[in-house]
Amino acid sequence: MDANSRSILGLISEMNVRFVVPVYQRPYSWGESQCLQLWDDILACGRRRESLHFTGSIVTIQDGSRSAAGVTPLLLIDGQQRITTITLLLIALARLAREGSRKNLPFTHEEIVASGYLTNHFRSGADHYKLTLSKSDQATCQSLIDNLEDPSCPVVTGSERLLENLAFFERRVQALDDVESVWAGLQRLEVVSIALSQGQDNPQAIFESMNSTGKDLSSADLIRNFVLMAYPVSEQREMYQLYWRPIEEILGADAYGQTFDDFIRSYFTVAYAPESMAKADVYQTFKRYVLFNGYHRNDRMKNLSLKVKRFASYYARVTTGEVSDADVAAALGTLSMLEAPVVNPLLLALFDSYDHQDLSRDEFLQMVATLESYLFRRAVCDCETSVLAPFVASLIARLDAVRGEGGNVAEALQAMLLNEAGTPRRFPTNAEFERALSTRDCFGFARAFYLLSRLEGASGGELPHKGDWTIEHVMPVKAPSDNRWAQALGADPDRAFEETVNSLGNLTLTSATFDLQEGSFADKLERVTGGEDGAPLAISRDIVAAGEWSPEQIRLRTKRLVAQALEIWGIPELSEEKCRAYRPSRRASAGEQASFADLFEAGRVEMDDLLVSANPMYPGRATVTSRGKIMLANGEMFDDPTEAYERFLTSLGASVSGLNGWMYWRRGEGGPLLDTLREGL
Repeated sequence: MDANSRSILGLISEMNVRFVVPVYQRPYSWGESQCLQLWDDILACGRRRESLHFTGSIVTIQDGSRSAAGVTPLLLIDGQQRITTITLLLIALARLAREGSRKNLPFTHEEIVASGYLTNHFRSGADHYKLTLSKSDQATCQSLIDNLEDPSCPVVTGSERLLENLAFFERRVQALDDVESVWAGLQRLEVVSIALSQGQDNPQAIFESMNSTGKDLSSADLIRNFVLMAYPVSEQREMYQLYWRPIEEILGADAYGQTFDDFIRSYFTVAYAPESMAKADVYQTFKRYVLFNGYHRNDRMKNLSLKVKRFASYYARVTTGEVSDADVAAALGTLSMLEAPVVNPLLLALFDSYDHQDLSRDEFLQMVATLESYLFRRAVCDCETSVLAPFVASLIARLDAVRGEGGNVAEALQAMLLNEAGTPRRFPTNAEFERALSTRDCFGFARAFYLLSRLEGASGGELPHKGDWTIEHVMPVKAPSDNRWAQALGADPDRAFEETVNSLGNLTLTSATFDLQEGSFADKLERVTGGEDGAPLAISRDIVAAGEWSPEQIRLRTKRLVAQALEIWGIPELSEEKCRAYRPSRRASAGEQASFADLFEAGRVEMDDLLVSANPMYPGRATVTSRGKIMLANGEMFDDPTEAYERFLTSLGASVSGLNGWMYWRRGEGGPLLDTLREGL
């Protein structure tokens, strides 16, 4: 490694080199806020004139090649965003100089174009351009430079971000009186230039530790780079195009935003179940997963990429509902309207089982419908949401065990949800759901549109699209102050109004863009029907047929819609015997009767057997002693798997929160859980 302080313009204009953004780097992503920060720094530095301004590090590595023309490509490990942005500023300055509207500029168009800032002037082809960006940005960047050299060359509009930021700098430059300050500031920008040696330095370790000015690296950036940097530079492009780029295309995550992080968190929730991944560091988890499973050896990173790609396709189908089977697409579409991503990991696991034909189509549809009812009933009843992430992770593991034993997974899910009665994870009963839906403020309910649209679909209408419809009060919110509603509100108008105005029976959907807060019943009917020639939605037919509208009509309609909701979002009907078969308390009581010593005496574990941590986040081993005890690597011995696992976790600095050690130790690599071994004792 060679590190030294350099002027950034001096670094960029060095002869016979070009800077190449590796395939594993994200596309150019700086926005206006980052450009504005750099602009302010340049301007302040240029106006002071007596000081330099340090702007982070530029990290490069040579891939060992050199073109026939003698140009050396330098891979940009860190610095793409700053170098690209400065390139855009230089283009803006060159354009200003070319138009000739300013006199006595300290630079010329020819100087910027021909002095090595943008091109290797006497080289052609790829060697001509000082900066080679990612595929989605390169054509635009190259065309901007071509246009500077020959104004007849058209500018390619493929990269909006490049063109937006160039326009930003052009506006700033045009509005500035002292443009020479920008040029002076650029001369005073300093960086630490770090040149890595191929085969000696670890670019990924440096990449992880960087904290330069600009956008923080996302988990997706780090993970992608970790995967690709496992291969020699000569193989990285092929690895990216064949194995990693398809994942990006499936997720539509070119910008590496929240989508990839949400997906990879869901993926690891499946991989690590029953461990919840809600607060885990996604990148560090990925590294542990790779190292623990040996994906970094023997070219197995490709196998991992194919597996991630498969789950990415499940995630895309789950979140978009784009499935060839119309019924499955409809089921996923209505579930996604609930906006409950907490169940996405479970849906990925179910899709994997469905894809491998471990679940039939009917079973899959039944389980999606069960989850929709469970989630919506809980939302209506204002049940606690923080308990769902760990519960979903536990369901994935428990359902996988049922599947492995050849059991009925769809029935098991229903039983497991019903068995949570009386806990924060409960499946609200018909009585609780009916009471909550009949009395709650449905207009202020976050899922009010979903509620009304599903009722419409179940009433024979088409499922309304959220962008085309809004929620409408039939009796308006200003009815108490409107004489036209005085008779309808009766002897105690304030009470009648408060009890019914926001209830389910007083709400419908309209194609109008806002809720009319005042007006007669006739005015409302016109909005409900869409005018003279309009036809009302199915859920609005009883409003049109009513002839008048009062709190009593609202109560009757509420009752009818609630009865319909009980059918749409039903609760499973299972016998007590079937529920008991999947009840955790059964296993807990079995645990009281069957100790680890009983397991040892029955021969289900034997002396010198290895016990392996089932959680890849915390790899480790223990040994069964000749007396049937669990001995950790530090020599400590325990009679109980839970006590042993808790001590094992604390020795690693991990938190312990009421886990069941029987679910976390396996007998041997990939062997059965101790919890499975003790069944039947």
